[in-house]
Amino acid sequence: MSGCGHNAGDMDRRDYLNRLVDQYTKTHPRSHDHFRHAAQVLPGGGSHNLRLFSPFPFYEVGATGAQITDLDGHTYTDFWQGHLANILGHNPEPVIRALRQELEAGRGLATGFPGRHQAELAELILDRIHAQQIRFTTSGALATMNAMLLARAFTGRKLVIKIAGGWHGAHPFALKGVHSYRGGLGQLESAGLPDCADSEVIVTRFNDLDDLERVFSQYGADAACFIVEPMLGSGGAIFADPEYLTRARELTEKHGAVLILDEVITAFRFHPGAVAELYAVEPDLFVLGKAVGGGMPVAAVAGRADIMALAAPGVPHGTAVKFDGGTFSAHPQAMIAGAAFLRHLVERADEIYPYLGALGRMAREGIEQRLGAYNIPARAAGDGGAVSSHSSIVAVHILTEGSDRARDAEQVYDPARSDVELRDVILKLAMLNEGFFIVHGYGALSTAHTEHDVARSLDAMERIAAALGN
Repeated sequence: MSGCGHNAGDMDRRDYLNRLVDQYTKTHPRSHDHFRHAAQVLPGGGSHNLRLFSPFPFYEVGATGAQITDLDGHTYTDFWQGHLANILGHNPEPVIRALRQELEAGRGLATGFPGRHQAELAELILDRIHAQQIRFTTSGALATMNAMLLARAFTGRKLVIKIAGGWHGAHPFALKGVHSYRGGLGQLESAGLPDCADSEVIVTRFNDLDDLERVFSQYGADAACFIVEPMLGSGGAIFADPEYLTRARELTEKHGAVLILDEVITAFRFHPGAVAELYAVEPDLFVLGKAVGGGMPVAAVAGRADIMALAAPGVPHGTAVKFDGGTFSAHPQAMIAGAAFLRHLVERADEIYPYLGALGRMAREGIEQRLGAYNIPARAAGDGGAVSSHSSIVAVHILTEGSDRARDAEQVYDPARSDVELRDVILKLAMLNEGFFIVHGYGALSTAHTEHDVARSLDAMERIAAALGN
């Protein structure tokens, strides 16, 4: 090819991608067969679209530490790590040991009773994030939906303000302005939504103080809540500017809206607590997930007792919020796993987080250097800057407009400014053929990863960059 990936002719890029597809298909016959079978009974061959990619996903048979093995016997170094949840790697020993002990005692499956384990996990979390009460459910989507319901009930207002590019799960209050770019990120993301999903959800640009001021000036009196991730996850692994979150707290207090911090990704990822503490911002409600379950399906809403009280029994009709969690909320095994996982993070924080931060810096700096040497303008996001020096998140943006850094999701998803195909299709498949599983250009580091793993991944990226440039 002449030039780099984003400048190469369409035919050159198609030829390279076709070669990658051919290689992957030839070396994964068992996964290909399983995919054809699975696609007959599961839409697209699975139950989460992010896990399904072209030409077909591989299907895993084992996962330990940093490694995952598929049906065809290939072993990959995995930087996806359970949707970024597995800070200790796949199936970490402290969690497996705790689960095994409970099962060997003849306990651990769902009973339909409160159980003694959820209070233990609740106290552990509340102590670390400095919140008053918590209620568990099974997914981040359910947690954000119930947090918004609590805010609407508490304030008596309807409008939800969210960030362009903010992903808060699949429900009517969240499926607007996520990924679909049409002159901006403000579109409804799904068919089948009620009419109010458009009019009752207001989208504002991340890290844009002027737009935040405009939105609150126009809608603040009717705003039930402002929900924001302190670090955009699927929107680009971009941290909020400290002054942005500070102003968000001031504006929500001024207008009587509930500030909801979605810390599904960030809580316990950069230090043994909520990122809100690093920003010195106290939200009204937190949404938690991923790490708090230790690899099991756990999510939660936590925060002020006067707001959380609306979910308790005996609240009068008209103000009560039907946040009942679901049949498997606070599942015994999930509570045990979460407590074992978080205790390990808290007890070994001084060694875990600096180690993860060092690996993250190595990956981010190396990606920019290796790809940049072949004139591919890669910018690695996930650097915590003044907020945290221990960020283990790494996302890659190919910024075709020459920007120094991505600052919001609109820049990330605008095809005129960012080469999403190179990142999410070509680089992903090329790295698979090299023995690495990545999402959004890379993913996250775990304590199971080593400097050697990162170095090998950078060597692989350099080989891919060289192929794109030839």
